[in-house]
Amino acid sequence: MSPGLKNIKRICLLDNPKSGTATHANRVKVLFHLIEDCEFCVTWEELTSLEQTLTVMDAHIESGCDLFVVSGGDGTVRSVAHHLTGRRIPLLIFPAGNENLLATELGLQARPSEALKVIQQARYKDIDVAHINGLTCIAVAGVGIDAAIVHLVHRRRKGHINKLNYVWAAIQTLFTYRHTKIDIRIDDRKIDCEKAFALVGNIPRYGGGFNVFKDAAYDDGFLDITVFRCSNFLQLTSLFIFLVCGKLEKSSRVEFYKGKNIVMSSPGSTLRSQVDGDPGPSLPLNIQVVPAGLRLLVP
Repeated sequence: MSPGLKNIKRICLLDNPKSGTATHANRVKVLFHLIEDCEFCVTWEELTSLEQTLTVMDAHIESGCDLFVVSGGDGTVRSVAHHLTGRRIPLLIFPAGNENLLATELGLQARPSEALKVIQQARYKDIDVAHINGLTCIAVAGVGIDAAIVHLVHRRRKGHINKLNYVWAAIQTLFTYRHTKIDIRIDDRKIDCEKAFALVGNIPRYGGGFNVFKDAAYDDGFLDITVFRCSNFLQLTSLFIFLVCGKLEKSSRVEFYKGKNIVMSSPGSTLRSQVDGDPGPSLPLNIQVVPAGLRLLVP
Protein backbone atom coordinates (compact mmCIF):
# COMPACT_ATOMS: atom_id res chain seq x y z
CA MET A 1 0.00 0.00 0.00
CA SER A 2 1.11 3.56 -0.69
CA PRO A 3 1.27 6.17 2.08
CA GLY A 4 -0.10 8.72 -0.43
CA LEU A 5 1.64 11.73 -1.93
CA LYS A 6 -0.14 14.07 0.45
CA ASN A 7 1.95 12.63 3.29
CA ILE A 8 5.24 13.65 1.67
CA LYS A 9 5.97 17.34 2.04
CA ARG A 10 9.41 17.72 3.59
CA ILE A 11 12.27 15.94 1.79
CA CYS A 12 15.95 15.69 2.72
CA LEU A 13 18.41 14.80 -0.06
CA LEU A 14 21.53 13.16 1.42
CA ASP A 15 24.47 13.12 -0.99
CA ASN A 16 27.84 11.41 -0.59
CA PRO A 17 30.06 13.41 -2.99
CA LYS A 18 32.73 10.68 -2.89
CA SER A 19 30.37 8.17 -4.51
CA GLY A 20 29.96 8.04 -8.26
CA THR A 21 31.41 10.21 -11.01
CA ALA A 22 31.16 13.88 -11.98
CA THR A 23 28.27 12.89 -14.23
CA HIS A 24 26.40 11.49 -11.27
CA ALA A 25 27.08 14.67 -9.28
CA ASN A 26 25.27 16.57 -12.03
CA ARG A 27 22.37 14.11 -11.83
CA VAL A 28 22.03 14.82 -8.10
CA LYS A 29 21.86 18.54 -8.83
CA VAL A 30 19.18 17.97 -11.49
CA LEU A 31 17.18 15.77 -9.10
CA PHE A 32 17.30 18.46 -6.39
CA HIS A 33 15.93 21.11 -8.76
CA LEU A 34 13.24 18.77 -10.09
CA ILE A 35 12.02 18.10 -6.55
CA GLU A 36 12.20 21.80 -5.74
CA ASP A 37 10.20 22.71 -8.86
CA CYS A 38 7.40 20.40 -7.70
CA GLU A 39 7.00 22.62 -4.63
CA PHE A 40 8.26 20.12 -2.08
CA CYS A 41 10.19 21.56 0.83
CA VAL A 42 13.58 20.02 0.02
CA THR A 43 17.00 20.36 1.64
CA TRP A 44 20.30 19.14 0.14
CA GLU A 45 22.91 17.85 2.59
CA GLU A 46 26.42 16.64 1.68
CA LEU A 47 27.66 13.77 3.82
CA THR A 48 31.23 13.88 5.14
CA SER A 49 31.34 11.23 7.89
CA LEU A 50 29.17 8.75 9.77
CA GLU A 51 28.93 11.05 12.78
CA GLN A 52 27.92 14.02 10.63
CA THR A 53 25.36 11.87 8.79
CA LEU A 54 23.65 10.90 12.04
CA THR A 55 23.67 14.50 13.29
CA VAL A 56 22.15 15.79 10.06
CA MET A 57 19.49 13.08 10.01
CA ASP A 58 18.54 13.67 13.65
CA ALA A 59 17.98 17.36 12.93
CA HIS A 60 15.75 16.60 9.95
CA ILE A 61 13.81 13.88 11.77
CA GLU A 62 13.17 16.31 14.62
CA SER A 63 11.94 18.95 12.15
CA GLY A 64 9.43 16.50 10.65
CA CYS A 65 11.13 15.12 7.53
CA ASP A 66 8.71 12.91 5.55
CA LEU A 67 11.23 11.34 3.15
CA PHE A 68 14.97 10.88 2.92
CA VAL A 69 16.58 10.50 -0.51
CA VAL A 70 20.12 9.11 -0.40
CA SER A 71 22.65 9.34 -3.22
CA GLY A 72 25.59 6.99 -2.76
CA GLY A 73 26.82 3.43 -2.88
CA ASP A 74 25.70 0.52 -0.70
CA GLY A 75 27.90 1.69 2.20
CA THR A 76 26.32 5.16 2.23
CA VAL A 77 22.84 3.68 1.94
CA ARG A 78 23.64 1.31 4.81
CA SER A 79 24.69 4.13 7.15
CA VAL A 80 21.48 6.05 6.40
CA ALA A 81 19.33 2.91 6.66
CA HIS A 82 20.86 2.14 10.06
CA HIS A 83 19.39 5.35 11.44
CA LEU A 84 15.98 4.79 9.83
CA THR A 85 15.47 1.14 10.78
CA GLY A 86 12.25 0.82 12.75
CA ARG A 87 11.26 4.49 12.30
CA ARG A 88 8.86 4.02 9.36
CA ILE A 89 10.22 7.14 7.66
CA PRO A 90 10.58 6.17 3.99
CA LEU A 91 13.89 6.19 2.13
CA LEU A 92 14.51 6.49 -1.60
CA ILE A 93 17.82 5.25 -3.00
CA PHE A 94 19.29 7.31 -5.86
CA PRO A 95 22.10 4.91 -6.80
CA ALA A 96 25.75 5.86 -7.21
CA GLY A 97 28.91 3.90 -6.43
CA ASN A 98 30.02 0.60 -7.98
CA GLU A 99 27.31 -1.97 -7.40
CA ASN A 100 24.20 -0.65 -5.61
CA LEU A 101 22.95 -4.17 -5.01
CA LEU A 102 19.72 -3.22 -3.24
CA ALA A 103 18.81 -0.47 -5.72
CA THR A 104 19.34 -2.88 -8.60
CA GLU A 105 17.17 -5.50 -6.91
CA LEU A 106 14.36 -2.96 -6.47
CA GLY A 107 14.62 -1.64 -10.03
CA LEU A 108 15.71 1.87 -9.00
CA GLN A 109 17.59 3.93 -11.58
CA ALA A 110 20.12 6.77 -11.44
CA ARG A 111 17.90 8.99 -13.57
CA PRO A 112 16.49 12.16 -11.97
CA SER A 113 13.18 12.02 -13.87
CA GLU A 114 12.60 8.41 -12.78
CA ALA A 115 13.47 9.21 -9.17
CA LEU A 116 10.98 12.11 -9.20
CA LYS A 117 8.32 9.78 -10.57
CA VAL A 118 8.93 7.35 -7.70
CA ILE A 119 8.52 10.21 -5.20
CA GLN A 120 5.28 11.32 -6.83
CA GLN A 121 3.86 7.79 -6.89
CA ALA A 122 4.86 7.34 -3.23
CA ARG A 123 4.69 3.53 -3.25
CA TYR A 124 6.69 1.75 -0.56
CA LYS A 125 7.90 -1.66 0.54
CA ASP A 126 8.96 -2.64 4.04
CA ILE A 127 12.06 -4.82 3.70
CA ASP A 128 14.05 -6.96 6.11
CA VAL A 129 17.50 -5.87 7.23
CA ALA A 130 20.16 -7.55 9.33
CA HIS A 131 21.88 -6.34 12.47
CA ILE A 132 25.51 -7.50 12.67
CA ASN A 133 27.27 -6.67 15.95
CA GLY A 134 25.20 -3.48 16.08
CA LEU A 135 25.69 -2.56 12.40
CA THR A 136 22.88 -2.61 9.84
CA CYS A 137 23.27 -4.69 6.68
CA ILE A 138 20.91 -3.97 3.79
CA ALA A 139 22.17 -6.44 1.18
CA VAL A 140 25.08 -8.86 1.68
CA ALA A 141 27.75 -9.48 4.33
CA GLY A 142 30.62 -11.90 4.03
CA VAL A 143 33.22 -13.73 6.10
CA GLY A 144 36.39 -15.11 4.54
CA ILE A 145 38.02 -14.40 1.21
CA ASP A 146 35.52 -11.79 -0.04
CA ALA A 147 35.95 -9.85 3.20
CA ALA A 148 39.73 -10.02 2.76
CA ILE A 149 39.36 -8.47 -0.71
CA VAL A 150 37.15 -5.66 0.63
CA HIS A 151 39.59 -4.87 3.45
CA LEU A 152 42.51 -4.76 0.99
CA VAL A 153 40.65 -2.40 -1.37
CA HIS A 154 39.78 0.01 1.43
CA ARG A 155 43.27 -0.15 2.89
CA ARG A 156 44.64 1.05 -0.45
CA ARG A 157 41.82 3.50 -1.14
CA LYS A 158 42.76 6.86 -2.61
CA GLY A 159 39.60 8.68 -3.63
CA HIS A 160 36.79 7.01 -5.60
CA ILE A 161 36.85 3.19 -5.73
CA ASN A 162 36.25 1.61 -9.14
CA LYS A 163 35.82 -1.97 -10.29
CA LEU A 164 39.46 -2.23 -11.35
CA ASN A 165 40.47 -1.72 -7.71
CA TYR A 166 38.50 -4.86 -6.84
CA VAL A 167 39.99 -6.84 -9.74
CA TRP A 168 43.58 -6.19 -8.65
CA ALA A 169 42.76 -6.86 -4.99
CA ALA A 170 40.99 -10.10 -5.91
CA ILE A 171 43.95 -11.35 -7.97
CA GLN A 172 46.37 -10.69 -5.12
CA THR A 173 44.08 -12.23 -2.50
CA LEU A 174 43.38 -15.37 -4.54
CA PHE A 175 47.05 -16.36 -4.42
CA THR A 176 47.80 -15.35 -0.81
CA TYR A 177 44.63 -16.02 1.20
CA ARG A 178 44.72 -18.80 3.80
CA HIS A 179 41.31 -20.38 4.32
CA THR A 180 40.24 -20.67 7.94
CA LYS A 181 37.85 -22.83 9.96
CA ILE A 182 34.53 -21.10 10.68
CA ASP A 183 31.98 -22.20 13.27
CA ILE A 184 28.41 -21.28 12.28
CA ARG A 185 25.21 -21.63 14.27
CA ILE A 186 21.91 -20.87 12.52
CA ASP A 187 19.06 -20.57 15.02
CA ASP A 188 19.42 -23.85 16.98
CA ARG A 189 21.44 -25.68 14.33
CA LYS A 190 25.23 -25.97 14.34
CA ILE A 191 26.92 -26.13 10.94
CA ASP A 192 30.25 -27.96 10.99
CA CYS A 193 32.19 -26.09 8.31
CA GLU A 194 35.89 -26.81 8.78
CA LYS A 195 37.64 -24.47 6.32
CA ALA A 196 35.13 -22.29 4.49
CA PHE A 197 33.86 -18.84 3.70
CA ALA A 198 30.28 -17.66 3.98
CA LEU A 199 27.83 -15.01 2.80
CA VAL A 200 24.71 -13.71 4.56
CA GLY A 201 22.06 -11.59 2.86
CA ASN A 202 18.46 -10.98 1.91
CA ILE A 203 18.71 -10.44 -1.86
CA PRO A 204 19.76 -13.01 -4.49
CA ARG A 205 22.53 -11.06 -6.22
CA TYR A 206 26.05 -10.31 -5.10
CA GLY A 207 28.79 -8.21 -6.71
CA GLY A 208 29.10 -8.69 -10.45
CA GLY A 209 25.44 -9.70 -10.68
CA PHE A 210 26.12 -13.28 -9.54
CA ASN A 211 23.33 -15.15 -7.77
CA VAL A 212 24.78 -16.50 -4.52
CA PHE A 213 21.65 -17.30 -2.51
CA LYS A 214 18.85 -19.75 -3.17
CA ASP A 215 15.32 -18.29 -3.21
CA ALA A 216 16.38 -15.18 -1.28
CA ALA A 217 13.68 -12.56 -0.68
CA TYR A 218 13.98 -9.22 1.08
CA ASP A 219 10.55 -9.48 2.72
CA ASP A 220 10.25 -13.10 3.93
CA GLY A 221 11.44 -12.48 7.51
CA PHE A 222 14.55 -14.64 7.07
CA LEU A 223 18.20 -14.15 6.18
CA ASP A 224 19.86 -16.38 3.61
CA ILE A 225 23.22 -18.00 4.31
CA THR A 226 25.49 -19.63 1.73
CA VAL A 227 28.47 -21.65 2.95
CA PHE A 228 31.35 -22.38 0.57
CA ARG A 229 33.53 -25.25 1.82
CA CYS A 230 36.98 -24.44 0.54
CA SER A 231 40.54 -25.08 1.72
CA ASN A 232 42.78 -24.44 -1.29
CA PHE A 233 43.17 -22.62 -4.60
CA LEU A 234 41.90 -25.49 -6.77
CA GLN A 235 38.69 -25.79 -4.78
CA LEU A 236 38.23 -22.02 -4.97
CA THR A 237 38.69 -22.13 -8.75
CA SER A 238 36.07 -24.86 -8.98
CA LEU A 239 33.62 -22.78 -6.94
CA PHE A 240 34.25 -19.77 -9.15
CA ILE A 241 33.42 -21.80 -12.28
CA PHE A 242 30.14 -22.98 -10.74
CA LEU A 243 29.36 -19.36 -9.78
CA VAL A 244 30.03 -17.93 -13.24
CA CYS A 245 27.96 -20.67 -14.86
CA GLY A 246 25.05 -20.00 -12.47
CA LYS A 247 25.25 -23.56 -11.12
CA LEU A 248 26.24 -23.11 -7.47
CA GLU A 249 23.50 -25.50 -6.36
CA LYS A 250 25.25 -28.25 -8.36
CA SER A 251 28.45 -27.98 -6.32
CA SER A 252 28.88 -30.41 -3.44
CA ARG A 253 30.93 -27.73 -1.66
CA VAL A 254 28.08 -25.20 -1.47
CA GLU A 255 25.28 -25.31 1.09
CA PHE A 256 22.24 -23.01 1.40
CA TYR A 257 20.44 -22.15 4.62
CA LYS A 258 17.81 -19.76 5.96
CA GLY A 259 17.63 -18.41 9.50
CA LYS A 260 16.78 -15.55 11.81
CA ASN A 261 19.69 -15.65 14.24
CA ILE A 262 23.21 -16.51 13.09
CA VAL A 263 26.44 -16.70 15.06
CA MET A 264 29.80 -16.97 13.29
CA SER A 265 33.09 -17.48 15.07
CA SER A 266 36.62 -18.61 14.29
CA PRO A 267 38.49 -19.45 17.49
CA GLY A 268 42.18 -18.63 17.41
CA SER A 269 42.00 -16.49 14.25
CA THR A 270 41.55 -12.80 13.44
CA LEU A 271 39.05 -13.43 10.64
CA ARG A 272 37.22 -10.29 9.54
CA SER A 273 33.96 -9.54 7.77
CA GLN A 274 32.61 -7.18 5.16
CA VAL A 275 29.20 -5.52 5.42
CA ASP A 276 27.62 -4.18 2.22
CA GLY A 277 31.03 -3.79 0.62
CA ASP A 278 32.63 -1.95 3.54
CA PRO A 279 35.10 -3.42 6.07
CA GLY A 280 33.14 -5.03 8.89
CA PRO A 281 33.94 -6.24 12.40
CA SER A 282 36.17 -9.17 13.26
CA LEU A 283 34.58 -12.43 14.35
CA PRO A 284 32.65 -13.46 16.37
CA LEU A 285 29.55 -12.08 14.65
CA ASN A 286 26.05 -12.04 16.09
CA ILE A 287 23.57 -11.56 13.26
CA GLN A 288 19.81 -11.07 13.64
CA VAL A 289 17.12 -10.36 11.08
CA VAL A 290 14.93 -7.28 11.60
CA PRO A 291 11.72 -8.18 9.74
CA ALA A 292 10.20 -5.29 7.75
CA GLY A 293 12.69 -3.02 9.47
CA LEU A 294 13.24 -0.50 6.67
CA ARG A 295 10.65 1.37 4.56
CA LEU A 296 11.75 2.11 0.99
CA LEU A 297 10.09 3.98 -1.86
CA VAL A 298 9.94 1.75 -4.95
CA PRO A 299 8.87 2.09 -8.58
